[in-house]
Amino acid sequence: MTHGLHHTTGITGDAQANVDFYAGLLGLRLVMRTVNHEDPGTLHLFYGDAQARPGTLLTFFAWPDTARGRRGVGQASELCLIVPLEHIGFWVQRFLERGVRYSGPTPEGERTLLALEDPDGLPVTLVGTRDAPEAVAWDGSDVPVEASVRGLHHVTLWSDQPDATGRLLTDHLGFAHVGTEEAVRRYRSDAPVGHSVLVRDARGFWPSAGGVGTLHHVAFRAADDDTHERLAERLGAEDLELNPLREHGFFRSLYVREPGGVIFEVATDGPGLAAGQPPERLGLDLVLPEELEAQRAAIEVVLPGVAAPGEPRPPKRDLGWVHRFVPGSGGPTLLLLHGSGGNETSLLAFARAAAPAAHLLAVRGRSLEEGAPRFFRRDADGIDQEELAAEADAIAAFTGDAADVYGFDPGAVIALGHSNGANLALASLARHPAAYAGAILLRPAVVPEEPPARDLGGTAVLALLGDADTYRLQSEAAVAFLQERGAEVRVERLQAGHDLTPEDGAAVAAWLRAHDLEPT
Repeated sequence: MTHGLHHTTGITGDAQANVDFYAGLLGLRLVMRTVNHEDPGTLHLFYGDAQARPGTLLTFFAWPDTARGRRGVGQASELCLIVPLEHIGFWVQRFLERGVRYSGPTPEGERTLLALEDPDGLPVTLVGTRDAPEAVAWDGSDVPVEASVRGLHHVTLWSDQPDATGRLLTDHLGFAHVGTEEAVRRYRSDAPVGHSVLVRDARGFWPSAGGVGTLHHVAFRAADDDTHERLAERLGAEDLELNPLREHGFFRSLYVREPGGVIFEVATDGPGLAAGQPPERLGLDLVLPEELEAQRAAIEVVLPGVAAPGEPRPPKRDLGWVHRFVPGSGGPTLLLLHGSGGNETSLLAFARAAAPAAHLLAVRGRSLEEGAPRFFRRDADGIDQEELAAEADAIAAFTGDAADVYGFDPGAVIALGHSNGANLALASLARHPAAYAGAILLRPAVVPEEPPARDLGGTAVLALLGDADTYRLQSEAAVAFLQERGAEVRVERLQAGHDLTPEDGAAVAAWLRAHDLEPT
């Protein structure tokens, strides 16, 4: 049996906005920054009380620029949090002062509800109760401790098999059916905080779709591994979709898809999120499992940066392009231009490994082809040269604007592009040589037509070509184009195809060192 709710996990498209809402507005503590252990490129944020106790925890996967999900059958539909009933007025005043839209206060029996949405559209309800658990004081929030959020109150499941969902809750997870109101059945745990699960009969309603603004799963508390083993045996006998036990480091988890389609997790209380983190550093550092520590640099560089309340916040501007700026400790700024179908994170780990000290300015292409980002389109005649020229001009202007915003030296920018991005880098260099200190072209394959007659004399360029690349002849033409205009081109022909290899990274690192652009 389990003992109430452990945590809920949702999906956010904007990690910083998520932190501003849950830590800034609601006053929860950001208690851990980690990654999805199955997908280390996904930031995983944990919020809770000052001691990160189970039952107070909310977690979110950060999926930047992902489509909104759809609430429906097979999903938990809302996040409901406990606050003291006598302090509902504080929250009303706080929302009014900050311009937050809400509805209520709405009396519901002995409770009072305030409903709002988080920045991704996930419904959040503050449930004012007279029996709110005792708060744990800390000085990291401007929410008075007596008014603070005390943890999870209940979740609502939309099920097209409400009888079977209810049986799983009562027969295996330690909940008792305590009443039915129209299409909603309420189940209550024996936990001291009285966590509840509401099951809505949603037969005939549309199915859910995962995405931003939805809850991914609901987790229940297990005392220890013995509980897991017994529960796994019992759930296996029910012929449910059951995943093996997973070790996260801070707790162990068992996952099952309940009959109505909602993902349930059963998580142990221990060792806990606070284990292994100094109390004063709780939530400030990226926590990785031991098996991922060797990849820390590559993981950190691709994760979206977030600042908790009171932490320094780097500038962020739109500047007309989706982009990511990762400051370095010195050296040049590498303008990273991805290949077809990539995005602004695609070259971050590659560039950081090759240039540990460099600033990284990574940009997402603004053209779409079959839904995949590119920097310019292909048309019936081949390349859309008009768009290539326009985007080449725009990326040079963007780089100058970014230098003003982020404070890097505009005279020390090196364009590093792969495939489609290499073609844009070549075109931009040809049209705006003064905007760049050099270029690194990985598998270039397009020569711009009739560019302005610019002299590239003295411009350092590294061109890495693949011997087995389908576009090898086009790459050779790109090299000839640069050499004809006086560029100092170092050409390396690798035993590779169109994709990048470790040899590409080693060649880039060596070229940067040879030009005194990266400390040895």
